[in-house]
Amino acid sequence: MRQHLGLIGGILPLVLVAIALIGFILTLRNDLTAIKAELDAVQQDLSSLASSLENERGIRIESHIDQSQDLVTIANDFTERLNGLSQALAIAESEQRTIMADHLGFADSLREMGEIGILPSGERREYGGYGR
Repeated sequence: MRQHLGLIGGILPLVLVAIALIGFILTLRNDLTAIKAELDAVQQDLSSLASSLENERGIRIESHIDQSQDLVTIANDFTERLNGLSQALAIAESEQRTIMADHLGFADSLREMGEIGILPSGERREYGGYGR
């Protein structure tokens, strides 16, 4: 019987170690399964976030393009207006030079007549210096 007790004493710790090892392996397997499920959930969240970011990027790019086109339109409008103003100023300057040349001619005629610078009110005005 002592032999059996020695044999049981030798096998019992091995059985307990085997049971503990099986429990450890099952716990480890459950932990790995839970971690895999969590990783899958994180990957899904990351995929959803990447899709959302891509959509936001597309919206911002379209908005930027629209704003750029609006700015180009505004700049073109200002350019057209400035060109129109430049042309109007050039025409006004040309007309002013014509008027001043006419005044100079009128002043020459009055000078020849001896009536230079006399206005209907009697005041005198100097003509000259235009178109030179």
